[in-house]
Amino acid sequence: MGIFIHRHLPKCYTDLAAFIFLLGAVHTIGFFELLVVLPTVSVPHAQYSGTDLGYYFHVLNGFLIYFNVMLSLYKVIMTDSSIKGRFLPSTLKPGWRFCVICECNAPARSFHCHTCNTCILKRDHHCTFTGYCVGYYNQRYYVSLLLNCAIAAVYSCFLNVDYLYHLFGEVSFKTVLNILFPMISWMFLADNTITALQTFVTSLSLVGLFMSCGLLAYHLINIFHGQVVYEKTFNIAHYDLGWKENFRQVFGTCWHYAWISPLIISPLPSDGIEFSTKDTFESMKAL
Repeated sequence: MGIFIHRHLPKCYTDLAAFIFLLGAVHTIGFFELLVVLPTVSVPHAQYSGTDLGYYFHVLNGFLIYFNVMLSLYKVIMTDSSIKGRFLPSTLKPGWRFCVICECNAPARSFHCHTCNTCILKRDHHCTFTGYCVGYYNQRYYVSLLLNCAIAAVYSCFLNVDYLYHLFGEVSFKTVLNILFPMISWMFLADNTITALQTFVTSLSLVGLFMSCGLLAYHLINIFHGQVVYEKTFNIAHYDLGWKENFRQVFGTCWHYAWISPLIISPLPSDGIEFSTKDTFESMKAL
């Protein structure tokens, strides 16, 4: 078990630190919402009787979101989008290039990642928070991770509004400072340590909201246009097959509902090596 974990942990120290931060933030916010916020906001007068249905409703939703977040993270890490073990032709095809590091012909849309030390099929980017590249086979799970993190952040912030009202009792300039700068407020505004820690976790949820929603919107726009990050940067639109087909290329044949859970089986339409261009796709549709 230890060997398995060590083998799949991020190899770069920066990635490892970001990965630990992600896991720490997910579990810190999760336990805080479950053990501190929910008993306060779901039961009148902050008295948890153990029979409140609203509490159990939120707990169930929380565990479903947590399950999807952790499963998506696991699938991003464990789903291999590299060229390792794949049969690649010895002749250099149009649009392909020879990778001197991997010593093989790399397909179109693949790029070498120096952190992962291999070429990645339809490489989108290297994700620091997972320590792995996002490519053809695991992009669906990466977007699922962002989506569920965004849902979790929205849910947490929604509950935290009521909790902060219980905590401070009013909305004032000091309250805003406490939420936006909890550690500074703790040092200079003489707030007690417990209140500062509680406010810090709620602020962490707010940071997660902006990060996850921003990244989700950026990558969904790229998918809508059939582009990876490199193609977006250099305005390359050769692989834009229309928004429906573009989403199908990422989420598979069941793209309409595959986003609901990483457990849903949705085969991808390509092998990650050969891709239809806009011109060839339009020609096939016309036949």
